[in-house]
Amino acid sequence: MSHRPKTLRQPFLFASPWLLTAAIGILLGIVIFFTVNNLQRERRLITESLFNRGMSIIRFVGAGTRASMMMGATPTIDRLQHLVEQAAGESGILYIAVVDEEGRILAHNDRQRVGTILARPRTELATMPLHGRYQILKQASAPHKIFEVASFFRPFQGHGPGFGRFMRMMPPMPPGSSVGPAAPGNWCRRQPPNGVPSNCEFGEGKTRFILVGLDMGEEEKMIRQDLYHILFIALAMLLVGIGSWLGLLAAQGYRTAQQTIQYIQAFTGLLISRLPVGIIATDQRGLIKTFNAQATELTGIAAATVLNRKATEVLPPALTPFFRPARPEEEILDRELDAPVADRQLTLHASSVPVSDAHARPMGRVLLLHDLTRLKTLERQIQKHERLVSLGKMAAGVAHEVRNPLSSIKGLAALLGSRFAEESEERHSATLLIQEVERLNRAITELLNFAKPLPLNKEPLDLEALTANSLTLIASDAAALGVTTHHRVEGDIPPVPGDRDRLNQVLLNLYLNSLQAMTQGGTLTVTARKGNNEGTVQIVVQDSASGIPAEILDRIMDPYFTTKPQGSGLGLAMVHKIMDEHGGGVQVASRVGEGTTVTLTLPVG
Repeated sequence: MSHRPKTLRQPFLFASPWLLTAAIGILLGIVIFFTVNNLQRERRLITESLFNRGMSIIRFVGAGTRASMMMGATPTIDRLQHLVEQAAGESGILYIAVVDEEGRILAHNDRQRVGTILARPRTELATMPLHGRYQILKQASAPHKIFEVASFFRPFQGHGPGFGRFMRMMPPMPPGSSVGPAAPGNWCRRQPPNGVPSNCEFGEGKTRFILVGLDMGEEEKMIRQDLYHILFIALAMLLVGIGSWLGLLAAQGYRTAQQTIQYIQAFTGLLISRLPVGIIATDQRGLIKTFNAQATELTGIAAATVLNRKATEVLPPALTPFFRPARPEEEILDRELDAPVADRQLTLHASSVPVSDAHARPMGRVLLLHDLTRLKTLERQIQKHERLVSLGKMAAGVAHEVRNPLSSIKGLAALLGSRFAEESEERHSATLLIQEVERLNRAITELLNFAKPLPLNKEPLDLEALTANSLTLIASDAAALGVTTHHRVEGDIPPVPGDRDRLNQVLLNLYLNSLQAMTQGGTLTVTARKGNNEGTVQIVVQDSASGIPAEILDRIMDPYFTTKPQGSGLGLAMVHKIMDEHGGGVQVASRVGEGTTVTLTLPVG
């Protein structure tokens, strides 16, 4: 009977950290929801209680006003002021004010406020709902917030037809008294001169408002206590919830850390193996622990043969000094070295740095190798191109200046030779001078052709036909020297845009160089094929001559460099120039005793 691993039988213990976080988030959301809901319910109950208390006070003031009138007293502003002062004496009432439509205070528990204008905008009164409203105010002079209840103040209206008949039955005031004309519902005196509102401001038919301000100190204290209580409960719930997950998170964290370490190790191994930089790392004993694929390619040594072995014993002599520094902490940076690998010579950029732990103790070294061979080749090509450009500009100027005197010399030599007999020594010297001037003029013409960029007459060319036709031009010379020619075409080669005459000149220069090197016979092979890179084609000219020595192989494209007694040194330079104008390239490979191979690369598009 098979048994599953413990981790598989208890997957809940190893839940994802995101799941744990989501659970805690949900718990926290529930706590916050209930906390906010309880606080809102508490505030709503407190608001309703304060609003009902304020409306009770408003109804009390209105009832008191009506009661004083029904008992036979005259309803004046003074009586209303007295009633307001009595009502405001209860605990928790900050102010009671009766105001008119203009915001002027008619009655206030603070007598000094009577006659002043309400500080707040009157639009608040204009939009008053029928059943009153409330608002919570914060004033700098008050230690707590103020719960203000506002309503219409109409003590003589809205109390049934009996109350109206009672008011109409009221007897008129006697003439000469301080009260105005006897009219129903009009009990007022004239406006006193001191600016205080008169009893005329308090009468039937006018819109009045009453404001009651209640102290919210006790309510705020209750809300704070409820908030502390709810927060305490919420915190306790969170602590219980979080504490229940801590053990699970510890186990999950350990497992996640192990998985992370494994992932990092796998990723680091993949990264090191795929980097285009050779990496050789040793431990504190000098044993090789890391040897990636690029290091194998650059050194020609398989990783299996050097791992766990001394770097100074198994690496090439050119690399061992990087693992023998004068000091363990020494860095060897930006060194260039030549390293022979198989049948090629590489130029490497090397840097060696120490590896230390958190306490700066040496743990080994790392050697980084970067192949600079192609970069160095490109640098040499650029330098050669720059030299050719400079030489061409200089040659054009010099040729232009030399050609004019040559014409004069040739004319004077012909004139001088005509004055002597046909067989005389002087006539022979003049003829020789004319021949040398013509040879020098031909050399200058070749120099000008090399220096001056000529426009290309490009057309689609069939390389098979181009190479075959060019070989027919040298067929007689090859037969005279005993050289056998071979023509091959590999694959389906697309047409190439190029100048037929200039490319023929390139091929003839290469053929003549090969024939001049095979005076005792040999083989000349011309191959047309697709290039190594996509979108290119190649023409390969290979001979079986004695080859070119390695020490002069890099100089054969230089102008005026030649090993032939009668050579001008411009043939291969002109080949390089024409191929460069076509956007192509020339590569020469040769071994002494095996022959020379010249590869011409041309772009298809």
